[in-house]
Amino acid sequence: MKKIISALALGAVAASLATAEMKVSLNYRNGAELFKYVNKGADGRSTDDYGNTYIDSGYDVNGSSYNLFNLTGWNAGKDNLGLTASGDIFSLKATLQPAIGNNNIIWHIFDATATIGNLKLEGGWNGDGVGMNFRVKKDADAGNEEGKVFETFKPGSIFTGSVGLCSTNQVSFGTDRNLFALASYNLGLDALALKFTGALMFDRTWNSTAEQNNGNLGWSLFVDPKVPGILEAELFVKGTKLGAAGSDKVSQIVTGAYFKPTMVPMLSDSSIGASLVFVDGNLMEYNVDWRAYVKPSDALTITYFGKFAKLVADDDTGYDEVDGAAVGALAGLTGFKSSQALWNMVAARYKVSELVTGILSIGELTDLDDGFQWGRESADGTQIFVHPHAQIFANKGATITAGVLVGFGGIGANADANKDVDVLVNVPVLFRVKM
Repeated sequence: MKKIISALALGAVAASLATAEMKVSLNYRNGAELFKYVNKGADGRSTDDYGNTYIDSGYDVNGSSYNLFNLTGWNAGKDNLGLTASGDIFSLKATLQPAIGNNNIIWHIFDATATIGNLKLEGGWNGDGVGMNFRVKKDADAGNEEGKVFETFKPGSIFTGSVGLCSTNQVSFGTDRNLFALASYNLGLDALALKFTGALMFDRTWNSTAEQNNGNLGWSLFVDPKVPGILEAELFVKGTKLGAAGSDKVSQIVTGAYFKPTMVPMLSDSSIGASLVFVDGNLMEYNVDWRAYVKPSDALTITYFGKFAKLVADDDTGYDEVDGAAVGALAGLTGFKSSQALWNMVAARYKVSELVTGILSIGELTDLDDGFQWGRESADGTQIFVHPHAQIFANKGATITAGVLVGFGGIGANADANKDVDVLVNVPVLFRVKM
């Protein structure tokens, strides 16, 4: 009987894919820095035991350096080639990615999906996570830009290494490619649509050299209600058991909610939300995101991002991060540690013609420890960058982006921190093919 059922199942898959629509995708991104000047001030100098300043590697006594024609220095991504076969019920997706350092080709994604009415079953192998909703991507997709140029931080944590990074990913350990299984069900009511999603993750990964399996596990539950013309939302809770093989696993929980008001057409792609991170049952972090996308005219669009992130110190639980956690820097400026930080970024795009678009991106990241946490002063102040650039569209999926970026770090840092203002001048060129 089992053999008969297996034969029927294979026959159904074959019949579904026999008339499948086949698609091939290519994603290539490479960025060069034609010229880059950095003056890291005090961060670029070293002192001996007597406080005497000496020349550090690559820097003069003023802490400055420059280089020319770094052909992979700006926003370079991992290229991938994908193949998708979509049938009435079953679909397959496979993505290959080169591992440059090891001169190998690796499986980045292998994904099988079955859709039966309102039920969707999905599973396989994924290196990017699954989900990641409530991003503001219209301008990023229209301009073929991401990363340093667009959306420096995704919804969720701002702290490097936090399990709360990319909080609306339904499937992701943040530790390389993983096996996963996912099921979702759409329930349509008269005035409300509901989508339920549950997923399991298994830390059984293959990199370019060896299999890795530390025994880590993960799970997630998502509920997405939608009231047409009024509101879209996502409520979620997900957890992981992470740790080295043979060690006691750390239990981490991320929960939150994101909302997108759709009753105002001009703000229909805007969102607001928050997430909490718990470690072994103790609240360790919370993050708030707000995003806005407006289109004042056919030629002009504006995207705005904002985020506040804070670590929670609690002496009673034994968790007391005296020096904060690492925060990703903006646009190549110096990274820093903080217990709470504020990020704002705005990008305005103006379509000059079918071939040329002008963009002005401005971002700031502020260390807010000064005055917020007892016993620690803000050593890092505010980072800010301004990046006017232009895009040339060779066709819809191929773009060349060039401009000038100027950044400053450590503005307003506490005087006792003895920190000079960092200066960054960059002339980046980004070549992107996405089709």
